[in-house]
Amino acid sequence: MRILYLTDRLSHRGGASNHLLDIVQWMSNKASLTVAAGQIQVDLPEGVAQYRVRGLASSTDDTRGLARLEALLAEADVIHVQNLMNPTALTAATQTGRAVVTIQDHRMFCPGPGRTLPNETPCSEPMEDALCTSCLPEQDYRERMTQLTSTRAAAVRGAQLVVLSQYMAQELHTAGLPNAVVIPPAVRTSERPSPAGSGFIMGGRLVHHKAPELAAQAWRQSKVNVPLRVVGLGPLASSLDGTTQMGWLDSDQLRTALASSRALLFPSRWQEPFGILGVEALAMGTPVVAMTSGGMSDWTSHGTIEVQPSDVAGMATAIERLQADPQAAEDLGHAGWTMVKERYSAPRLMNRLWSMYEATS
Repeated sequence: MRILYLTDRLSHRGGASNHLLDIVQWMSNKASLTVAAGQIQVDLPEGVAQYRVRGLASSTDDTRGLARLEALLAEADVIHVQNLMNPTALTAATQTGRAVVTIQDHRMFCPGPGRTLPNETPCSEPMEDALCTSCLPEQDYRERMTQLTSTRAAAVRGAQLVVLSQYMAQELHTAGLPNAVVIPPAVRTSERPSPAGSGFIMGGRLVHHKAPELAAQAWRQSKVNVPLRVVGLGPLASSLDGTTQMGWLDSDQLRTALASSRALLFPSRWQEPFGILGVEALAMGTPVVAMTSGGMSDWTSHGTIEVQPSDVAGMATAIERLQADPQAAEDLGHAGWTMVKERYSAPRLMNRLWSMYEATS
């Protein structure tokens, strides 16, 4: 089987790219693979063909930089589209009738900040110009974004859709894109759960909707005398006073940092599509303190202390509890590790994806 993967970019920064890299690594032993991306900043497995197709990096409807795409599509038995937002490229892929489309975030059905209202409550309204004014008050921009979002949705309608969580499947159903199949990311567990680590950790893009400053506030409010390590980069980095900033880490470095921490702090403002970093922490036996939202509820039933979004005091209390009781942290982490081992193993999830490829080709 010849599989073509299309994506906007490939790097080690962000869960979407790492998820696709894991798929490519697994499938490289089963099929002939080609990866086309707008930007490629990583090494791919030996034998995987790669092409830079600049137009795939565009998030708007743009035909420029796509000249090579038609030939690549014609050669593939299956096209797996992931994190691609250019409607022209999406349409070209799905019109082949051989496309699987993974939808990782809200940009197919929400023109604003991740189905989250300005008061930080979940949005339950359909996408309509009159209903989107609170998030997008500028009319010209709102009209452009709602049109772009509708065009993306139209481009994937009828294709085999894959999402990472039940939340995303329900959101797509509400938006008129039913029957998405839930296949979460595969996560590699450690050989055994790690013992209670020292200090706390949080990670990801340091941007407003990820709310890293809320976790930093909770850590300071708790007054625990241990560090808070921050993995990632972004405009809010300068607001995280007193934390230990580590920048982006590769997969092995991240696993080591998670395993050596008492818990992962997982703040959020938007409706998180899945929250893979939380599952990666649990895979090491490290518990999570989560401001649960969106798709995070698929995995927070084990190994996680849940608090409401924006509940800084609740997160501070959880930090104090886990710092004072290392055995409770170990027990919680062990429960999460067991759950991840059962639900998110690579063979089971990748075999489901392979069966989808066979049905699509």
